[in-house]
Amino acid sequence: MLAESRTAGGLKGGDFYTFSLRAPTRLAVVIGDACGRGPDGAALVPSVLPIIDSLLVSDMPPGRLLTEVNRALVGKLPCDRFVTAAAFELDASAGVLAAACAGHVPMLLRSVAGVRALGTASGPPLGMLEECTYTNETHELHAGDVGIFMTDGLLEALETDLVSMATLRDILAEAPAGNRAVHRFLLAQLDRATAKDRADDALLLSLEVAGRATSSAPEGAA
Repeated sequence: MLAESRTAGGLKGGDFYTFSLRAPTRLAVVIGDACGRGPDGAALVPSVLPIIDSLLVSDMPPGRLLTEVNRALVGKLPCDRFVTAAAFELDASAGVLAAACAGHVPMLLRSVAGVRALGTASGPPLGMLEECTYTNETHELHAGDVGIFMTDGLLEALETDLVSMATLRDILAEAPAGNRAVHRFLLAQLDRATAKDRADDALLLSLEVAGRATSSAPEGAA
C-alpha cells in the first residue's frame, strides 16, 4: 500500500488514514476527511483517530466499524462539524475486498475489465446522526487489480462530474501498469492541476493485488 498527502497552503490538514493488520493476509484501513480546510480540519483529527484505532483492531467488518465510530462521535464534535470516511478490509487469502462509506468519496478499482467504483452505497458522514448504519459491500479481486482510495481534494482537483467521475476514470485507465506507477501518475496529475493554488487537502492511498496469499506454508513444506 502506498500513501501520500498534499495539504492546502502546506499546513497540516484534516485528511487522515489509519490501518491495522488483522492477520497475515487481512488488512483493514480507514481513510477520512475531517470537515474544515487546513488547521480547522486538523484540529478534529486527534478526537477521531483514537476512536477509529480502538475499533480497527477488532474483527468488525467495515460497515459495522463505521456504525460504531459514528455512535462514539455523535455529541463529541462541534455541532457544525463532521467527518467523512471510507473503511475497507482486504482479505488476500480469499481475494475479497469489503468496503463501506460514510459520506466519503467512492473508491475506484482498476482491473482488466476496466475501472469501477466501490463503496457507492454511502451513509451520512460520521458524527451527524445518532442512529444510522452503513452498508457493507464485498467485491472480488484478482491479481493485478489496483485500488485507489482518496479524499475529495484529489477528486475535485481532477474532476468536473463528481457523480460519474468519468474524467478520473479515464485518467486511471490511461495510467501505466503497476501500483507505484499508477500512484505517481495520479499525483503528477494532481500537482499539475493545483500548481498555482491548492484549494483543499488531498490524500491518496493505493494498493495492488499481487495474488491470493496464504497465511501458512502448504502441507508438507519444509
